[in-house]
Amino acid sequence: MKKSLIVLVMIVSISLSVFASGSSEEGSTSLKRISIGTAGTAGSLYPMGVGMAKTITDHVDGIACTGEATAASVENIRNLTSGNLAMGISQSEIAYLAYNGLGDFEGHDATDLRALFSTITSYVQAFTLESKDIYSIEDFRGKAIGCSSAGSGGEMCARMVLEYYELSYDDIKPQFISETEAVSALKDGRIDAFICTHPIKSAALTDLTTSVDVRMISFDSPEFYEEFFFWTPYTIPAGTYNDVDEDVVVPSSRVNMYTSTKAGLSDEEVYNIVKAIWENRDEWQGVANSVSKQVVLEEALSGIPVKLHPGAVKYYKEIGLDIDPTLIP
Repeated sequence: MKKSLIVLVMIVSISLSVFASGSSEEGSTSLKRISIGTAGTAGSLYPMGVGMAKTITDHVDGIACTGEATAASVENIRNLTSGNLAMGISQSEIAYLAYNGLGDFEGHDATDLRALFSTITSYVQAFTLESKDIYSIEDFRGKAIGCSSAGSGGEMCARMVLEYYELSYDDIKPQFISETEAVSALKDGRIDAFICTHPIKSAALTDLTTSVDVRMISFDSPEFYEEFFFWTPYTIPAGTYNDVDEDVVVPSSRVNMYTSTKAGLSDEEVYNIVKAIWENRDEWQGVANSVSKQVVLEEALSGIPVKLHPGAVKYYKEIGLDIDPTLIP
């Protein structure tokens, strides 16, 4: 009896050992770990990316995904094109410049970028204090100006705006700080104005406009939008921000989700990722008001400046979405 019991225990132990070994081996070889590059933690893009990452992990077999806080557009594109990210967001104007090797990307065109879908709208907004003698971008000359974090998409946009008005960093006192830091600096009088790329009424901008009296600068020249065709004029209605009592026209663009031909994702994996994200939207859409309102299937292909990934094309064709032929690789 004792001998039989010992043999039984040995058999069970060996079986459990083999099972555990097989599960571990299967997990280590078949589970693909990927990341989504988002933006800073203060905005809506980071929680959106984290929420989408969880949806991918929960619904796409063989893939475990995480959302990462990054410096956003420019950093994400560089990491996508170097194969260090599987997915990442970028403002459409930055992706356009990168894909075509223009501006800061001259000689380093990112033709391996592939679009997945459109997310929120980004707006170029310029704020100063009502007490300041600043009414236009030209009035920035000689002033301390927040220009977003160095090397970010927001900083690149700020530089394009300044150059249009024939200003360079030599003509102002540029402060390379985040939008959240710029809000604090303007409230404390350490800067005179700042340019940012943020959703309207983001937490940081709401904090600013409910704490101090501000003035917004309007970009209402048709010539401006002829020069920067990737921006669309958008009118922020009077009263949107506290004490901003007149309409303000600002440049707008879409923030899109991208992957890369260097990401190591197959067409079928991308198809499954896009399908999982859209068919389980209820799991991530509530992370922010802008996400809930703007990241919708009907706008999935809005403002996309580069070719779609074939896996994304397969899904959109399957559900009958109208695809611009120029987006099909």
